[in-house]
Amino acid sequence: MSGEDSAGRVLRVRAPAKINLTLEILGRRDDGYHDLDTVMTTIDLADTVRLRPADALDVRLTGRFAANVEGDRELAAEAARALAAAAGREPDVAIEVDKAIPVAAGLGGGSSDAAAVLRGLDRLWGLDWPLGRLSEVAAALGSDVPFFLHGGSARCRGRGEIVEPLRDLRPLRLLVLVPPVPPPPNKTARRFAAVQPRDLSHGERSHRIAHRLGRGAPPPTADLWNAFEGIVERTESELLAHYGAYAAVVGGAPLHLTGAGPSVFLLAHERAKVAELRRDLEAEGATVLPARTLPRAEALAIEEEPAGGES
Repeated sequence: MSGEDSAGRVLRVRAPAKINLTLEILGRRDDGYHDLDTVMTTIDLADTVRLRPADALDVRLTGRFAANVEGDRELAAEAARALAAAAGREPDVAIEVDKAIPVAAGLGGGSSDAAAVLRGLDRLWGLDWPLGRLSEVAAALGSDVPFFLHGGSARCRGRGEIVEPLRDLRPLRLLVLVPPVPPPPNKTARRFAAVQPRDLSHGERSHRIAHRLGRGAPPPTADLWNAFEGIVERTESELLAHYGAYAAVVGGAPLHLTGAGPSVFLLAHERAKVAELRRDLEAEGATVLPARTLPRAEALAIEEEPAGGES
């Protein structure tokens, strides 16, 4: 598609958050990364990425969580530059990211934004690249970015870039809880630096979860597991105090860490109790975000808007 053909187009791309149903660390690699085995699924908590042709690359962040997110802004710009370089063209696009996903919270917001930029520009620029080719660009941007090109549920291995799509998870309602604790600089790197042999496993939990999802069965709560939970328990006393307060509110229902944290999620089986739980958890200082699991087709939604118009 020529620049003239796309000049009036504005694309709105969903950039959903994710939760980790499992996150297993298998060991450290020679290149300094760690091999992982994780099962992730997208949820309907989502940023919105708008793309329109422009004379030069411009990235702007808006929304509830737009403050102090220079890293997310730069990752969206890097995605545009990387795809433009691979396609042999200029990154002449204006990108607006409406941030509804908390930043550096273990929910994958920055990676999802980058994947949304890749998917949207593939359409806006008329590239029509196969998923494998886009995934090569995505893998160079970050370990979680390839997953967000697939959406839905998937088992991810390697450093996260080897993606095995799974059957869509049956709809689950959940509450995402974000503690009022600013993430430390280089949070994920610090977590990995604290890995000990006792934190390592062999992927059995991820295999069991993936097998159940492949049969259309819900994941057993007993197999929801994250290796970073043990690391947080040893190193993050302030976070542990918040988690303890949340656990008291929810009456012992399991709280599950997602990514490297600090967000945790709670499966919300009884709709009638969600409002009460939200009120009590917010009283304990948590940012409470109700969500549901998001199937692949919804996770990958791209819509066209009138140029200059509002959705």
